[in-house]
Amino acid sequence: MNSTLASDVSLVILSDNAPRTLSMTLATYMRSHLLDIIPHHSIVNRGSSSAVQQIAAEYKIPVFSANAEQGFFSMLKEGIAQSHTKYLLFVEEDCQVWEHLKGANLEKELLMSLDLLESGHADLVRLRHAWQGKVRHKAASVYSYFYPVSQLSSRWAHAEGLSDAPPWVKAFRRLIHPYKSKRWIGRSVYVEENPHLKFPHYIKKVDNSYIIDSSVFYWTNQPTLISASMMKRIIKVAEARFTLFPSYNSLDFEDSVNGKDWKKAHLKVGVTEGIFT
Repeated sequence: MNSTLASDVSLVILSDNAPRTLSMTLATYMRSHLLDIIPHHSIVNRGSSSAVQQIAAEYKIPVFSANAEQGFFSMLKEGIAQSHTKYLLFVEEDCQVWEHLKGANLEKELLMSLDLLESGHADLVRLRHAWQGKVRHKAASVYSYFYPVSQLSSRWAHAEGLSDAPPWVKAFRRLIHPYKSKRWIGRSVYVEENPHLKFPHYIKKVDNSYIIDSSVFYWTNQPTLISASMMKRIIKVAEARFTLFPSYNSLDFEDSVNGKDWKKAHLKVGVTEGIFT
């Protein structure tokens, strides 16, 4: 077990009262030894659930209840409050570990991700295995709607259909939707072989990972390794947005984050090969 992962990182599992899903996910954490690699772990449940409590007890994981009415905001805050490490790995209850990652291989991926944060290359690191598909939202098809794929990534698993419109059509789409098309540049890392060469102003490559400017990459609630201080900063900005725009759905954390402040912050978002489904 690596001492840095054991002492500096907490695993926070965000549960939305789906005990069966949680049980299947925790089984993959046990098989992959994730719970041994990161011994500081907890479950934050939206509201209270005896079924979630029972499952957590089987794995000897403490459970904390978040305010159900405050949604994802409350769950994140509770996770931070109950963790006492510098870094946090937030995962939702349906994010299982990919079967090919176990023990030393899993630990290596986690250490590489942590190094991106500690070296200053990234402000947060996404750990969903996007090349393999099984994502809630399309990762690359929207990018291909606006941009021709220069060279298909060798890691692309054809999990999504890509636009086959001719380049001039895509150029016209970018012309009439300049701001919208820009926001999808970050998704090029999932489908382009050399996205850092195609968009050098927004994307850098560090070893086998990509660092993407937040101005072209949406926040999503996918598995994220992040410092507690950075997560607090993001929550604070998101909450301030609703003070100005109370008509928004305050329970939708993704919508609340993805405003002008997120784009202007130019945060460095790391994307690795990924660990979770």
